[in-house]
Amino acid sequence: MAMICAVLLTGCGAALRQAAPIALAEKASMVGFSDIRFYPFTNPAPARHMLETAFLTETPESYEVQADGSRVYSYLSISGGGSDGAFGAGLLNGWTETGQRPHFKVVTGVSTGALIAPFAFLGPEYDDILKSSYTTVDASRIFTVRSLLAILWSESLTDTEPLKAMVASYIDDKVIAAVAAEHAKGRRLLVATSNLDAEQPVIWDMGAIASSKDPKRLELFRTVMVASAAIPAVFPPAMINVEIDGKQYDEMHADGGVFLQSFSIANILDLQRVVGEAHPDYTGKVVQRLYVIRNGRVTPEPTPVERSLSGITLRAIGTMLKMSGINDLYRLYLTSLHDKIEFRYIAIPPAFESKTHEQFVEAEMIRQFDFGREMALNGIPWQMTPPGYAPE
Repeated sequence: MAMICAVLLTGCGAALRQAAPIALAEKASMVGFSDIRFYPFTNPAPARHMLETAFLTETPESYEVQADGSRVYSYLSISGGGSDGAFGAGLLNGWTETGQRPHFKVVTGVSTGALIAPFAFLGPEYDDILKSSYTTVDASRIFTVRSLLAILWSESLTDTEPLKAMVASYIDDKVIAAVAAEHAKGRRLLVATSNLDAEQPVIWDMGAIASSKDPKRLELFRTVMVASAAIPAVFPPAMINVEIDGKQYDEMHADGGVFLQSFSIANILDLQRVVGEAHPDYTGKVVQRLYVIRNGRVTPEPTPVERSLSGITLRAIGTMLKMSGINDLYRLYLTSLHDKIEFRYIAIPPAFESKTHEQFVEAEMIRQFDFGREMALNGIPWQMTPPGYAPE
């Protein structure tokens, strides 16, 4: 209901901006940075080149070698889901404790998944940060609600300065130096935002940002993470400065989940071909696996809907978001079939009974974290096909 009111009321005013001309949007660049972001829908070639380079320049740390000598490439996709990200954080912690957590070649993240992704990418050494960021947090550490008067002249219901401060406390020079070091080994950390002006998803190469010599690299790294989690109308978008023909403009970036709840590099290139070209002298077996952590549910949650504007609207929006996540699982599964990649996903199962449907309730996030951790310790029940898909 608050979102509906915001849309109706904010017609009263709009913040000033210098939007990049739509006709010139493809020419937009960021001073001090190059090859750090890609538009996969309209111009996938640069993204393909980036990923091909990742394989051509990789070190043996990019893959794992099994007892039979075969090489295993593991990819991790972490979805959006708001405070349900506590489930994914707990799962990763428990997975580490089993000693079976893979060393991922590529990690992708969207929304809350973008907040998890850098630490999942860097490995078990950062599990404590993941735990802290999802078990010692409540709404007050994410946002502050604007007053009704302020909403009339604002772009969102809330101010996310608390979230920015929390991201800044975890993402420092040490973290981006570590990301840059892994990037140099041929590994990739990718995060999605939504360019609302261009009406397109944008894939950011976080390792390329971290590897830049530009003094603003840390600031941009943090900005992209926050932008990926900026739920439109609820959280303010991130205004990212760009340059076109020597003139300064801005782009409006919001939650990557507007377009993608989760994504994989298998959507962009033929992984079988690329791996073969990277290692032409290797004649052994190559295994590729895509793991998807769906920070949310994919099963129905029947409940009587209140016959009111808010009740019907919230139920419909929540269901559409759930279906968006399920549709992404189908897309990832089908592209995995094409590239002969083993597909595995996990979501919050019906066995987990929520105590509240409110977002960012600390006690509930602790329960989700503990549930995800215990699930991993007991053996993650990976699903091999999307919900409702029954191949013959």
